[in-house]
Amino acid sequence: MKKKLNQFYCALTLAIIGFSLSPFLALAQEWGVGYNSSTGNINVGVGSRGSGAANVWGGGSGGGWALTNPYGLPSGSLLGIASNLLFWLLAVFAIAGIVGFVLSGIFYLLAGADEDNAKKGKAGMTASIIGIIVGLSGFIIMQAVAALLGGGSKTF
Repeated sequence: MKKKLNQFYCALTLAIIGFSLSPFLALAQEWGVGYNSSTGNINVGVGSRGSGAANVWGGGSGGGWALTNPYGLPSGSLLGIASNLLFWLLAVFAIAGIVGFVLSGIFYLLAGADEDNAKKGKAGMTASIIGIIVGLSGFIIMQAVAALLGGGSKTF
């Protein structure tokens, strides 16, 4: 019982982390965090028309404050960085789920006539499948929230 409770807490923690990061992806776009490639400035503002991303989205001088790029760092948006990080974490999560499923399958196959080890292998496979489903549903929900809060006609 304790092991199942720990597995539930682990899956719940991963889901909460995914849900907590999803609004930031959409809000970074609406709050107007953008990069002006002609001047090299990172513009930040609040709102749609007068925001710092107005230079990126077609017009306006942007508001808030500007930060130049004197060190020649790569020009990436905060939304792009966060999205790449989440895709990388999703790939690691998927690999861990597949490895857990394979190891549980091997454990089940090597159990032979021992019923307890066979049950442990089945339980491990079930837990890894549930973990993968929870992780992928978190990703789908993040995409849906980003599409709804972003205001665009994005399909997910």
